[in-house]
Amino acid sequence: MKAHWIRTIVFASAVGLVIGAGAEEKQAAKEVAKHPGFEKIKALAGTWEVTAGPGEHAAHSGTVTYKVTAAGSAVVETLFGGSDHEMVTVYYVEGKDLAMTHYCMLQNRPQMRAEKLSSPDKIVFKCREGDNRGIEAEDHMHQATFTFVDADHLKSEWILYKQGKADSTHSFELKRKKK
Repeated sequence: MKAHWIRTIVFASAVGLVIGAGAEEKQAAKEVAKHPGFEKIKALAGTWEVTAGPGEHAAHSGTVTYKVTAAGSAVVETLFGGSDHEMVTVYYVEGKDLAMTHYCMLQNRPQMRAEKLSSPDKIVFKCREGDNRGIEAEDHMHQATFTFVDADHLKSEWILYKQGKADSTHSFELKRKKK
């Protein structure tokens, strides 16, 4: 009887080690397969000051915050926090694609995917045809381009679509706030 219990404990321990090793391998695989564009977005964590670009309205000044959340699997961007123009964008990796959902002050939420990286310092997100059927006829942000100038400077450009075509561009220059 004692030998049976010892075999049972040894077997259970071995199974536990195999399961644990499998979980560690899966976690290691996730960490190795990092998306370079998502890593750039994660590096934005913190608070940024918005500088209105040439010809922009003062309504676009304020702050933008980036917070890495969900065990590093998402980045939440809050634009113009606390204002009437507050918006939230969530960045994440979906399959092999870098994606985002933009919760807009226009009361819709376009989903965009990044194009293949043309350079390590520029990410272009676009709505893909058919992905946003519910808002394609509405006014919506259709494209966003991020240019990483350096660790403390970022340029972003958002293109608003009206009636199915590009209507206006909203450009911002951001500077990281020092602690």
